[in-house]
Amino acid sequence: MTVIAVADMYGIEAAREDLAGLFERFERDAQREPGCVRYTFAATVADPTQFVLLSEWESQDAMDAHYQSRLFADFQFSLQGLLARPSELTIYSADRAVRPQDTAPMDPRDAD
Repeated sequence: MTVIAVADMYGIEAAREDLAGLFERFERDAQREPGCVRYTFAATVADPTQFVLLSEWESQDAMDAHYQSRLFADFQFSLQGLLARPSELTIYSADRAVRPQDTAPMDPRDAD
């Protein structure tokens, strides 16, 4: 079963560049972990100090191994002094996913 974790993270404005650099390095390293399908940080449009993490794992066991890894422990330690408040994490599980075949806008001539 696929497991998806979504975290809202709030950086200190003066430390934004340091935080973004940390996220960039950790994103690259986490994507190499067994069972990781996607690991992406993004800054929100409305608040450049707010980041969203989207991580997708092949299984709960893969995600658990990530959270118990030395890599994650080092990442958590590196966050000290860079966050304005605690992160907010929500974990979802899904038994299937659907990707639309054609995401292009419909040609209006085909509507008839």
